[in-house]
Amino acid sequence: MAKTKPQTDQRTTLKSWEEVDTALKAIAVIRNKVSQEENVLNEKILKAQEASMPIIERMKSEEIGLERDVQLYCEQNKTLFDESRSRELNYGIVGFRKGTGALKTLKGFTWEAVKSVIKSSKKFKDEFMRVKEEIDKNAILSSGLKPDQLAKLGVHIFQEDNFFIDVFSKEARKLEDVA
Repeated sequence: MAKTKPQTDQRTTLKSWEEVDTALKAIAVIRNKVSQEENVLNEKILKAQEASMPIIERMKSEEIGLERDVQLYCEQNKTLFDESRSRELNYGIVGFRKGTGALKTLKGFTWEAVKSVIKSSKKFKDEFMRVKEEIDKNAILSSGLKPDQLAKLGVHIFQEDNFFIDVFSKEARKLEDVA
């Protein structure tokens, strides 16, 4: 069952185009003030980041070096991981995990060659070849079919009417400067 938006009875308080224009002016002023506050906040954040970045970078660099040292030690002593793939220590666990398998072609083969071998195989063709069918919605949209032709296909073009507000921020800034 499709979801529907709840219908609420909303009424505007505005009674004329002059009141709409006044509301747009108020929106522009508010947006300008919000923008100014965001700029102040962003400057403070930037200063805090600039102060902390050298310390953070130094610690991250040290962490990477230590991780690499631990990895090299474990790789040099990999025989100790034959029975158990990991080793629990006081402050953590180190070990090796098998990655997920990935197919690679044999030397002298390309993926196109593999595809042709599989296609020519009676045994593996249906099992390993995939054919994907899907509706090309963009082609239908751009086809120029009339609504009755689209209805025969079981579709219709839905276009929503979206409201927008485009305020003139420059004009509101001028008003702020005067006030």
